[in-house]
Amino acid sequence: MIIEINPHDETPIYTQLMYQIKKNIILDRQSVEDGFPSVRSLASDLGINMHTVNKAYNLLVDEGMLIKSKRGYFIQDKATLKPHDNVKQAMLEKLAQVQIDAEIYGVSEQLIEEWLTDIKQQLKGEVK
Repeated sequence: MIIEINPHDETPIYTQLMYQIKKNIILDRQSVEDGFPSVRSLASDLGINMHTVNKAYNLLVDEGMLIKSKRGYFIQDKATLKPHDNVKQAMLEKLAQVQIDAEIYGVSEQLIEEWLTDIKQQLKGEVK
């Protein structure tokens, strides 16, 4: 699993960690059978506070992305993964922010679609 945290980014570290974990799942760097490192271990490896890792893991559990068991944290099987209302609301808020910026800066829908296609290709490992 590859995780890159930027301490100078305005995005909170726990949010960066959540999206790095999700990205690893999409890129198949992490499978359903693989457990995640312990909270302490990952915090130590990344040089961040263990409460930050714990918060990221638990928010991913709340989203339904991860399962917490006595053996640790594991990926929820994608076949049973469904977006919760809080996930839908968070995505709608992010999309609204993108739409607002697009309106402000005059970015066309076509350009946004091109950017989305580029992002999808990057996440599938199809770098241009």
